[in-house]
Formats: sequence, C-alpha cells, structure tokens
Amino acid sequence: MTTVTGNTQAVASWLTANAHPLPGTNASQARPALSPLRDVVGDARIVGIGGSVYGSHEQFTLTTAVIQYLIEELGFRTVATEEDWDVALPIDEYVGGGTGDVDALVADSGMPWRTRETRELLEWLRDYNSRATERVRFVGAGVIDTRAEVYDLVSDHVGRVAPERAADLAAHFGPIRPTGPDHVGWFFTQAQDKDALVAHARAALELVESLPRTAGDQTHELAVQHTRQIVGFYEHYTHHVVEDGYRDRFMADNLAWWHEHTGHRIAYWSTTAHSFRADELAIAIPPKGTIRFRPTGRHLRDRFGDGYASLALSYGEGEVVSGWGLPPFQRRVVGTSSVPDGFVDSVLNSVEHESYLVSFRGELPDEVREWRARQGQARVIGSVASPDIPSESYWLTGGTQTDWYDAVIHTRTSTPTRDL
Repeated sequence: MTTVTGNTQAVASWLTANAHPLPGTNASQARPALSPLRDVVGDARIVGIGGSVYGSHEQFTLTTAVIQYLIEELGFRTVATEEDWDVALPIDEYVGGGTGDVDALVADSGMPWRTRETRELLEWLRDYNSRATERVRFVGAGVIDTRAEVYDLVSDHVGRVAPERAADLAAHFGPIRPTGPDHVGWFFTQAQDKDALVAHARAALELVESLPRTAGDQTHELAVQHTRQIVGFYEHYTHHVVEDGYRDRFMADNLAWWHEHTGHRIAYWSTTAHSFRADELAIAIPPKGTIRFRPTGRHLRDRFGDGYASLALSYGEGEVVSGWGLPPFQRRVVGTSSVPDGFVDSVLNSVEHESYLVSFRGELPDEVREWRARQGQARVIGSVASPDIPSESYWLTGGTQTDWYDAVIHTRTSTPTRDL
C-alpha cells in the first residue's frame, strides 16, 4: 500500500471520493463506465491518450476502451498513433474494409504495437466501419521510418498531373528512395553525404508544392503531405536523431494537418512523454541520461487551445514490455516495483480501486488545486528499460500536473502486452 503523508492525505481522500471505479480493464468491461469522459473531452478536437509505458496490457486495453467511447459516443472519426505516416497507410486501408492480413500489418508496424492488443483494436475498427455511415480513419503521426510506397504515391501523382516534371522528381528520388527492408540501417551504415540526401528530399517537396492544382485540390494537398514525410525522415536522422523536440513538433504538424484536411476529431494514442502539455519535459532514460524537449501535446495546445484535451494512464506496479531500444534490440518483459513515494503516481495508487477514472475538470478543493499546481514527477517507461536498472530510475518531470492532463485512468497492477 502506498504511504500517503499529511500534505497529500486530503488529495488522496478527494481522489477516493471522486474516483469512478472501472469494472475491469478489458475494453468490453471498461467501455460502459467511461461516461465521465464526455465532460472531460467537451468540444476538444484532439484528445491525447497518453500511457505511462508502451508495454502494459491494461493500458493498451483501456486505451482501446477510450477510443471506442470517443468514436461511438462523441463522434471521433480518426485514430492517430505515434506510428509512422507511411506505415499506417495500409492499416488505414485495412480498417476501412480493404485488403490486407491484420497479423502481417501488425507484425510490420513499430515495435510497441506488435501485440495482440493492437490487432484487437484494428479488428474492432474494421468491424465498426463495416456498419458505419462515416468510416473511421487510422493515421500515423510519426516520422522515424520511410518506405518506398510513399515515394511511389508521390511519383504517381506527379505522373498524372505534370508528366513533364516526372524526370525531375525521379532525379531527386533516385538517391533517397528506399531499396531494401532496413532503410534506417542503410542510412547510418552506407549513406555518405547525408546533407545531400536532405537537399534532394527538400527539392522534391518544392517540386511537388509547385505543381498545378485548383483551389481545395485534396489530391495535391495529400501528395505534398506525403512528400513532407520524406523530408521529415531525412531531417530527423541527419540533424535531430537525439530527441531535441523535432519529432514532437513534426507529429503535431501531422495531426493538425490531418484535422484540417478531414475535419475529423482525433483520438491520439500516445504516451505521456508526448501527450503532456508542459512547455518542456525532462525525461530520465538510463543509461542514456536525461533528455529535454517540448512535447507534442504542448504544440497541440498552442495550436488548438482548449481544443486539445489530455488523458493520462498510470499504474502502480507489475510487469511491462520494453527493451527494444537498446541491445539486443528485442522486446522483453521487465518487472517494475511499486511506484515510489513522492511520485504523482503514488498518490493515485493510494485509491483502493483496482482501476478507476478520475477527472480534474470543474471546481477543485484548494488542496487538490495546489497539488496539481506543483511540479510533479511521474513514472514513464519507453523502449529502453532494462531489468538490471531499478524501475524508479525511469521518470519524467517538467511543468505541473495541470499542464499534464485533464483526467487519469489508473490501475494498480500492470501485466505485459501479449506478443502476436
């Protein structure tokens, strides 16, 4: 049981009185109990759903429940993730009723999402779309992968609308279009003049932007957006491979573009390291050290104001999946001890419900407002957690809880996500 001291006892008592218990952590169990989210979300155009860890079964299934609620009850029509833009394109086709093998699509996605929980969400989206009058889209906001298919989409567009420019585009795409399965590996081990590759990508974008089009031509806008992802890949790995905020700004740009392009309200499945709205986060990632950057959520708050809402997911103790970000670059189960006293999560863990939702919207007692207005520290575990390093060594801080989120779903226990 978490120890709660005097200055947080009143907060713990308020949490206990205002928590909405969830009857279970599976999506089908939790989904009917999520009606308090209506007031949390309000008129928000984008809702960040930030888990404190990539590899928690309970956080994945509860995220699915939230996404289902946002779609069925509040009319959200896009699910966005940190997955890369081009990787998500065939997934979007699949959930829309198109071709594709769901297991192959999940296995080909980024390491955090190669799970049965992801497959279950995609299958639910496909089934929902089979009955819906307006289908739900699936989009990736990320920029750390680029695949040949997106180059081909751009080339096809140029060939249709300006065939006389196709050779010019091919001259820029020739040196940068992926030719093997591991383009990132090629970039780091074989690419020579990386700045020249960036220049080719930027020149391709300028070419596509200059093509003839009519006002509101969405095919042109989409081709430009595809090309931006190519530029983003090369800029990221050439100048911003250390987390300096470029990736988060790019993800925010992608989400804002998608909202403007479609008019959709977006459920943004993320992690707290990216969904929080602080001006700057400091994140401890041993043995890499501490990184600092402005998260995607802050960029979205700057753009949309109260039109961006933030929901966090936290847990007390248990097992998670991590480890693919460091040698041997494989998914592995990591045990995490009870969240330490002094962390925000420890106060959330003082509530005796196994899982619950609590909203911080509306009038709050002075003790709760003051607690949320203090700079906090919270657990966050990404891709590099090691069984040999104490779990309390992985944390984030920066800004206040008021900057972080509008509501929290907390579970006392985590179990690992399930591999395909």
